Amino acid sequence: MEPGQEDNPNSGGPQGGPPGAHVRKLSLYESLADSLKDEIRGQRVPTGAVLLEGPLAELFGTSRAPVRQALRILADEGLISRFDGRGFVVGPSGTAPIRANLAEILVDLAAQQEERPSFAWQTIYEEVESQVVYRSFFGRLRVNELELARHYGVGRTVARDVMLRLETLGLIEKDDASRWSIVPLDNRRLSDLYEVREHLEPLALGGALERLSDAEIGAMLDRHLEALAQYPNVTAATMYDLELDLHVRCVQRSPNQELVKILQRTHCVLTLSKHTVGIRVAMPDHEPFMGEHISAFRTMLRRDREGLQLVMRSHIHGSLAKVMERAETVRHGPPPARLSYFS
Repeated sequence: MEPGQEDNPNSGGPQGGPPGAHVRKLSLYESLADSLKDEIRGQRVPTGAVLLEGPLAELFGTSRAPVRQALRILADEGLISRFDGRGFVVGPSGTAPIRANLAEILVDLAAQQEERPSFAWQTIYEEVESQVVYRSFFGRLRVNELELARHYGVGRTVARDVMLRLETLGLIEKDDASRWSIVPLDNRRLSDLYEVREHLEPLALGGALERLSDAEIGAMLDRHLEALAQYPNVTAATMYDLELDLHVRCVQRSPNQELVKILQRTHCVLTLSKHTVGIRVAMPDHEPFMGEHISAFRTMLRRDREGLQLVMRSHIHGSLAKVMERAETVRHGPPPARLSYFS
């Protein structure tokens, strides 16, 4: 099992529910977002309370990255709004800020986060992944494991676990001298990755079909139908999660685990959209992947293995141009700022 696979959005496992159910665990930022939503909707966090990344990260004992993503989800759902360029205020835009002692208000929530089973590498992983993905559009850079540990004030083992996770996703690699470097996501590599996906992912899904119940497929289909009905009022985090349904969670059920391991290195193209759409690239007016996923799930429910493979090849083949366009948009944007662990 890869470092932290037990609690990563790219992994799942039985957590109760119907026999054979494949239920994923929430990532750290999703758990924080859900908990904060409950506090806000339950009016325990009052309208006008100011939410700042730093104090919340300190309160929850994590880095700023998962807090930042959690706040982004809340903002996308209209529960909080930007305040004075420094943070967020609970309520719609224009809400007057009030003084609120969040340390007292959220003391129970902070205790729950402390009790939540997690791995040390998760507290910094999302932020490091985002930085690596962003820089992958601009060429090859060295990633210094020791400097990474120093930058975040963590142990060398924690930094190494982060590097190993990034390696499994094909975002970084180690050379003959054991030096880590970012693998550039240029157009040549994007084409190569999509060629691998187009040939192997339909095959893996065909094998997974026998291990996926109608209830599991139906639940994924329902999530997509709900998101499609709400689009474009859908968060970037939700969009990424829908991608994982078909391209990760279903694929992982394939009996051919060698195929699964090979395809894991192509997941960097999913992280590309995760860290760009709605952040560095505007949400498109129309997002065809949800309709194409829906077609795939309906084909799966018919247990049409051959039809599923045709649908998947068409879907993956047609996605390449869209991903290249997004990558080009990022490349023409501002270059990344200098960080001590990149050289």
